[in-house]
Amino acid sequence: MINGKLHRKNTVDHMTFTPFNLVSFHSKVMSLLPGDLISTGTPGAVHIHEGDEVECQINGFASLKNKCQDLKIKTHA
Repeated sequence: MINGKLHRKNTVDHMTFTPFNLVSFHSKVMSLLPGDLISTGTPGAVHIHEGDEVECQINGFASLKNKCQDLKIKTHA
């Protein structure tokens, strides 16, 4: 979901790489912290922008909502 609107719905069994493999790979090249998202993309992707709120949900778990931040935008002088 982006800003409360469902754009795409899919299941992990359709993914090229399993979530386990994605987390394993990324954790070898960067530090992952609680709350970090690994954006895997989706067919017919929708662009997200600074300030958008994205929500991810996995059956059996609480949903996770985060505001997007463009790290290229300077936030201080």
